[in-house]
Amino acid sequence: MRIALLSNVTIEVLAGMLKKEHSLWMPPGYGAWIETALDPPPDMKAFNPEAIFLLLDSSHAAVDKAYVPKVKESLEGAFPAATVIVPDLEDLADETGDFHDERMWKLGSMPWSLKGLNAIKNEIARLLRAMKGERKKVLAVDFDNTLWDGVIGEDGVQGIRPFEEFQCGIKALVDRGVVLVGLTKNNAVDVEPVWSDERMALKKEDFAALRINWRDKASNLREVAKELNLGIDSFVFVDDNPAEQEQMKALVPEVVTVSGFPQDPQAQLRFLRRIERLYFPAMRLTEEDRRKTAQYREESARRNFAEGLSAEEYLKGLQMWADVHRARENEFVRIAQLSQKTNQFNVLTNRYTVEDIADFASDKGRVLLSVYAGDRFGEQGLVAFVQVKVCGDIATIMDWVMSCRVMNRRLEYAIEGEVEKTLGAGGIKVIHASWHRTQKNAPVENLFENLGFSVLQASECDKSYVLHLPRAKRLEHCIEIKDE
Repeated sequence: MRIALLSNVTIEVLAGMLKKEHSLWMPPGYGAWIETALDPPPDMKAFNPEAIFLLLDSSHAAVDKAYVPKVKESLEGAFPAATVIVPDLEDLADETGDFHDERMWKLGSMPWSLKGLNAIKNEIARLLRAMKGERKKVLAVDFDNTLWDGVIGEDGVQGIRPFEEFQCGIKALVDRGVVLVGLTKNNAVDVEPVWSDERMALKKEDFAALRINWRDKASNLREVAKELNLGIDSFVFVDDNPAEQEQMKALVPEVVTVSGFPQDPQAQLRFLRRIERLYFPAMRLTEEDRRKTAQYREESARRNFAEGLSAEEYLKGLQMWADVHRARENEFVRIAQLSQKTNQFNVLTNRYTVEDIADFASDKGRVLLSVYAGDRFGEQGLVAFVQVKVCGDIATIMDWVMSCRVMNRRLEYAIEGEVEKTLGAGGIKVIHASWHRTQKNAPVENLFENLGFSVLQASECDKSYVLHLPRAKRLEHCIEIKDE
C-alpha cells in the first residue's frame, strides 16, 4: 500500500521498517507536518497516498492539538481517495511500556525505543486492516455504575451522579457512526426519568436499541444483534460488574468484553480511549456514518409498522424508492466502505480501497452503479453498488454489494432491472455472473437464480450464471425508480 507519514519527530528508522511491506512517502526533515498538510508538495501529490498517518508524539516535542482537525480536513480535501489516520500514540505508549528512549531522542530527535518502534509498526498494520473493514460496529453499555455512579432503581435520578465526561466521549463515538446499545437490569419506569436529566450527555435518541429488563444481558445482546441485523462479532461490551463480564464471555464469546472498568472519571477517559483505539479507530466519515443511529431507529419504526401485515402489504406500504446511477466521485468513499464492511449481501466479497473505486469509475470498460434507497420512514442513503466489466456485447458482474439493512425488500429486483436497462442501452446481449461462498454470504447463494439467470456451473462453494438480453418478462417489484 502507498503510505504517507507526517510527524513532529524524526521517523527515518520507522520508515525503513515499513518500507519492507509498503511504498512510502515522507517530507524531508521533520516537524513540518502542518505546513505539508496545508500545502501538499507536488511529489506528495504525484505519490497519491492511499493512507496518510499523522504520527504526533508530545513526549519530547510540542504538538499544537488545535491544528490536528484542520490538518486532517486539509489532507482529506487534497487526497479524496486517501484515509487520514491519527494514531493515539499516547495510549499506545501506556499500553506498551518502555515505549520511549531518551538516548534515541538525544542522538537523532526520535523519541521511541526499539520496542516502541515495533509497537507503532504493528499499530499501523492494525489500522490498515481497520481501513479495510476489520473494526467493530457496536458499543453495548451497562447503565448503573457505568454511565452513572449509583443504582437508578434505588437512588433515583437525584441520587445518581452521571459520568459526564465518559458519556461525552461515548457521544463523540456515536456522532461518527458507532452504534450504541444499552443493556441494563432495571425497571424501565425507573430509568425513563434519567433521559430528561440535564446532567446526562447521552440521551435516549443516541441509542439504536435499548434492553431495560431483568433478563441476562447475553440473551438481550443476541436479540439486539438480530433486531439490528448485525453480526454478534461486531459488538464490544462494557459493564462495571465482573460477574456480568464473565457471563458475557462465557455465553457469547464472539463479543469483545472489556474488563477493568474504573470508577475514577479520569481513568474512565483513558479506558474509553483504549476502546476507541482498539475497536473504533477514526476513519474517513461518510454521511451514512453520521446518520447511523437515526437509521437504526427508523428501522425500528419499520418493524413496528410491519406488525400484523402480510409481506406483500408491508412492502407496498413502505413506499420504497430507489435511485440507481453511475457512481460519482463524492460517492467513492462510501462505495469502498460498503465493499469493506458488507459480508452478507456480497456475491464475491472483494474488498476495495477508495482508489480502486475511482479506477473502476474512470475505466471505459467497466460500469459502476450506485444505489440510493429510502421509504416513508426516511432516506437510507447509498446502500448498494454493482460493478460490471464489459467486453464487446458481453458483460460480467464483478461485484454486487448491498447493505444488510435493506435486505428482504425486493430491492435487488429493482437494481437488476436498472442494471439490465443500463447495459442494454450500451449494446450488451449477454450478462455473466458468479457467486463464491464465504462464511457469511449465504443470503445471496441463490440471488441470481431468483433474478432469472441460468446456472452454467455449480459446486458447493461456487456458481456461475448467464442471462441473455433482452429478457422476455421484466422483473416484478413495487419500488419507485427515481430519475437522476
